Amino acid sequence: MENNISEITLIAEKAYKNKEYIKSYSLYKSIYKEYKLNEFLFRMVDVALISLKHTKTKLKLINNLIDIGLKEETKIFSSELIYLKLKLLREFKEFDQFNKLYNSINSEQQQYLFSQFEYLHYLIETEKYDVAENILSKIKSKNYNYFKIMENFFLDKQFFDKIINNNLEIKHDIIFSSEKITTDFEYIVVVIGNPEIFKKEIFTFIKSLKQTSSKYLLSILIHDANNYEIKIINEIIKNLQFENKSIFFENSNNLNLDSNETKAYYTARRYILANDMMERFSKTTFVFDADYIINKDLFNYVKLNSDIDLSLIIKKTNRYLHLTTSAGQSMFNNTKNSKLFLNFYKKYIYYIITYRKIRWHIDQIILYISFIITKRFYKAKIIDNSNENNHEKRDCFFYHTFHGKYKL
Repeated sequence: MENNISEITLIAEKAYKNKEYIKSYSLYKSIYKEYKLNEFLFRMVDVALISLKHTKTKLKLINNLIDIGLKEETKIFSSELIYLKLKLLREFKEFDQFNKLYNSINSEQQQYLFSQFEYLHYLIETEKYDVAENILSKIKSKNYNYFKIMENFFLDKQFFDKIINNNLEIKHDIIFSSEKITTDFEYIVVVIGNPEIFKKEIFTFIKSLKQTSSKYLLSILIHDANNYEIKIINEIIKNLQFENKSIFFENSNNLNLDSNETKAYYTARRYILANDMMERFSKTTFVFDADYIINKDLFNYVKLNSDIDLSLIIKKTNRYLHLTTSAGQSMFNNTKNSKLFLNFYKKYIYYIITYRKIRWHIDQIILYISFIITKRFYKAKIIDNSNENNHEKRDCFFYHTFHGKYKL
């Protein structure tokens, strides 16, 4: 029996890693049905949470699976199943039920690491920030390697003030720059990448911007290009005949980062550039991933959203410290709160570069901190821009292609 279970489990785990979720779920289900092992019920729930669409049917199905496991007279996997139920309820924003369940379980189950993690996110999402600060401190004090993602996350105003008041600077090695401003512009569009990304994605992005939009300044930063690539990229941009453009070519060698750290840094670098451009021109500033497409005139988007501080992509599913706010697209109006948001972002990146290790997802972690702090303490007006702007809506202003996967 054990050999048979091990064999099927290995196949199911391989299917899971390959994102063959239906196959993985079916294999785990077959083991559970035959041997009634709660471990595999736990795995079925985990697969279903990841793979199924965000519907009430999903909520009901997974809830029933968890309840089946909790009714079994065993405590071996009760904490894991309760954690998954908390995760499910938070995912669907069933916050009253989440609170009721969390307060009904015993202290040991409440202290289960993953349940604590879900509770922290519940507190943040329901804006119970004072309690969330305490829970965050408790989790951090235990120094779990699993949650290294939390190392750079914080909620308290005191540390925010420390960062915003520091004078750290990172000197960037700009090896070539070019600027042309021939007409008045109302907003700035920022995009960053290396030569390969320029070829594969930025070119398509800026061409769509040129075809659709008006009254902008295009700001591009390309890092780690050689002289030949600088010449070719400049010629391509010149041929598109932008009225207003600001182009920077930068070498990353002086940052002394490895390849993974360099990639992480340049996902965040665009917000530093956005901060610098806003400080210089005091204009509304967009930040885009290179694999976006502009579908309608961004000037009209600016006019429609003139009464806010900023817009972000705020995810509705799989919301965690490093995933809730996406760095794919943002817009910052020329307001005090937007400037505070961007200035903090820049200074915190410089702080991390100086004193800590920069990690993947750092851009989204800092976006989430900035989102929470500016809303909590400065009452910033922030909207989610993803509801009306995605690849499913033909009348959207812009949409994420996810490296060419989606098209209108």
